[in-house]
Amino acid sequence: MKEFTSSRATALNGVVSRVDRVHAMAAVFGIGLAAFLAIEPTQNWLLLLLAGLVALGTDAVVRTHPRARFQRLDDTALFLFVPVLLTLSLGLFLEEVADSYWAVPAGLAAAVPFGAVLQAEYDSVDRRLRVYGGARLILNIATYVIAFLFYATIYDFDLSLAAITFAAGVVSLLLAIEILREEALETPRTLLYAVAIGALLSEAAVAMHFLPLEGALAAVFLLLAFYLMTGLMHNYLGDRLTLRTAAEFSGIALLGLLIVVISHAYI
Repeated sequence: MKEFTSSRATALNGVVSRVDRVHAMAAVFGIGLAAFLAIEPTQNWLLLLLAGLVALGTDAVVRTHPRARFQRLDDTALFLFVPVLLTLSLGLFLEEVADSYWAVPAGLAAAVPFGAVLQAEYDSVDRRLRVYGGARLILNIATYVIAFLFYATIYDFDLSLAAITFAAGVVSLLLAIEILREEALETPRTLLYAVAIGALLSEAAVAMHFLPLEGALAAVFLLLAFYLMTGLMHNYLGDRLTLRTAAEFSGIALLGLLIVVISHAYI
């Protein structure tokens, strides 16, 4: 009886510790992002510092998972991309769209989706758990939202074609890792396929230079390309890619492209 009580108390302490860490990191994220948005002139080092803290905090949270087998320093690397990129993308995007009155509330409110993403990273450690499917859904949605925010921000800045191409490729590469890691491949193989997707998105960004699209419409175009490539690759690696699956992804991408074309013509 004492052993059962002791093991139950240990499990409860683990849950409380994990919840406390997630809430603490979400609070740090909200306060840090609000400070970055509120301080003028913009202090970019604050956003970079916050991204570093998020990486350390995410590493600390996922390592507390009772079924985690993380021994080396780089074992948690694949879990860090989405939280860190969420920090950078939200910071850059909100810096452009949130005026002085909404800067602090927007930064504090961003702690909610960040907390959800951090919890999802924790729940995605073990594929055998019942919560794994929900965690993957949250992370996949977050990945595509981050991709759009980054693409939109890239086109908001007055960057050269080379800079846009490089930025789109690198961001797509890092985000593709999150989508592909669900198949539990070896890390080098995951990186190889992610590099291929990043290269293809770089080429798509070059093609955008010759199309009459800019701003949000250009970001949506790149998002559709990213969605199509990651979706097809993800299903291929999981041996689920059929003609029907390919047609479904292609159909959604083409429908989105049609909406972009109509929006450009009439808006």
